[in-house]
Amino acid sequence: MNLDKKIATRQSYGEELALLGEENKKIVVLDADLSEATKTNIFAKKFSNRFFDMGISEQDMMATAAGFAASRKYSLC
Repeated sequence: MNLDKKIATRQSYGEELALLGEENKKIVVLDADLSEATKTNIFAKKFSNRFFDMGISEQDMMATAAGFAASRKYSLC
């Protein structure tokens, strides 16, 4: 990350999320059809097999997150 250049918080979030995905293969991202706005699409482009767009279905996304957490197979971001 370049500290001299000001960027939107969400852009920084997306970039750092992608860096964390490189460091930890257990990280997955769940998104509620907002990947362009939240910049999680940066992670999605690099790790499409670990990115889940749940659509406009936040309740389902929470159940999926709970299942991932219970399995201890993934770390959620």
